[in-house]
Amino acid sequence: MSDVLIRDIDEQDLPALKALIVEAFGDGWNLRRFDQESAVFGALLDVYLSIFLNSSTFGRVAEVEGKVIGAVLAAAKGDVERFRLFQKDIAPNALTLLSAPEAERVDMVTHLATSFQTIGSLLEDKLDDYDGSLEFIAVSKQSQGLGIGKALWREAAAYLESKHVNSIYLISDSACNVGFYEHKGFSRVASKEAVYAYTTGQKRFDIFVYEYHL
Repeated sequence: MSDVLIRDIDEQDLPALKALIVEAFGDGWNLRRFDQESAVFGALLDVYLSIFLNSSTFGRVAEVEGKVIGAVLAAAKGDVERFRLFQKDIAPNALTLLSAPEAERVDMVTHLATSFQTIGSLLEDKLDDYDGSLEFIAVSKQSQGLGIGKALWREAAAYLESKHVNSIYLISDSACNVGFYEHKGFSRVASKEAVYAYTTGQKRFDIFVYEYHL
């Protein structure tokens, strides 16, 4: 493989970040449910990306020959949430999502509401135990096994240590490769089954909280 460049996230990287979200979470998050060429799908990806960007204070991408093949986002309490500047006006996205067919709207609301409720119950009274978080890390399938994820995590860990962060958490689920986190020394501290009543059928998987001490 050509030399890998790891650099700060730039606004021009947002489409690549969305592609990584689809690749990493497409099945678990019911994203395959939607026409990937539709305006509704694009608006939904904007919403998911904003969830990661809004709370992050650090971000890097891994790039090979001008193509982004991986990314990491993290947060340290007290640091500037700098990626909020990348966010677009949410009004057009809101209107697009509201105009979606009823079944698609129901599935979107079901997924978001069930996820937030489950995560909220897992983190209840626990957030004060952490002074940072790993918000997102993903590597394209073609580039997995080459140490890209390890390099991105190393960048995030160095940043968190520089901000004197002692412990962080991350949210994952049974549809993701949680073995990566466990191999890096993260410990699972909580889990809960989430039941998604989609119009296309019920789906169940476990949502996890992992922690890491720097």
